[in-house]
Amino acid sequence: LTMNFADCTPILLYDPVHQAIGLGHAGWQGTVKDLPGAMVEAMQREFGSRPADLVAGIGPCIGPCCYEVGEVVITAVQAAFDQPEELLLPNPRPQSPNPHFDLPAANRRNLQRAGVQQIELSGLCTACRTDLFFSHRAERGKTGRFGSIFLLAD
Repeated sequence: LTMNFADCTPILLYDPVHQAIGLGHAGWQGTVKDLPGAMVEAMQREFGSRPADLVAGIGPCIGPCCYEVGEVVITAVQAAFDQPEELLLPNPRPQSPNPHFDLPAANRRNLQRAGVQQIELSGLCTACRTDLFFSHRAERGKTGRFGSIFLLAD
């Protein structure tokens, strides 16, 4: 499976029992619409996967250090999550009233709500690390994409 990214979150699911994988692309909209939960449901339906057996990876994406958001995203996060204040963090720049959204933590919450407990986060921010990744936001839209390739080896 392959997908391309530039700030959005790569979501990788592996079922070691059924030897099945899933790969998703979750920006803020996919996150508030619970794309990770839908991926878990699809793995259950298509492969018979049990959420407790799944191993999840949350790949490099824009981190809470760099992801300032406006009212549309704030309202969507508040509607989608309990305790949204844990995901909408104070802006480190005092001159800006807009919070920063913790996209990796929100996707981890979605996976946990779906019953997945084995979750690894890359901890890499695409906007901070433009030496390694493309970042739509940090590079102001003039950017490439980095690919995620996910496969099962024999």
